Amino acid sequence: MNKAKLPTSNGSAPTRTDQRGYGIDLGFGRVSRHCATALAILAGCLAVANLWLVPLSEASLLEAGRGVILLLLGIGLMGTARLSLFLTLIVASSGVGSITATTDILRVMAVMEVCLITTAAFALVTSR
Repeated sequence: MNKAKLPTSNGSAPTRTDQRGYGIDLGFGRVSRHCATALAILAGCLAVANLWLVPLSEASLLEAGRGVILLLLGIGLMGTARLSLFLTLIVASSGVGSITATTDILRVMAVMEVCLITTAAFALVTSR
């Protein structure tokens, strides 16, 4: 009984290296996009979790709604489209004014949104 032989190559597996030959080159745009994704998801989770710490009011529900939008944008940032970067910049810039907020979570969220704005802007500028 003859066994079929599959063709094999003698070459090594293809690798992607940068100019210096040090390994995988992710690119600054990709890294900043991943950081923006993580920050958007974390800020969205904090905004929704804030509902358990403050009394229910219109302001807290609006903040939680903005957190849900940030969560959805964080999922959108996992892709490659630029629209999610634009929308993340718009939504995150609306929450920057809460740096002088009374609760600690809102202040932390405002600082995270400033970081989110900078990383999303870098990702937008450096994307191809």
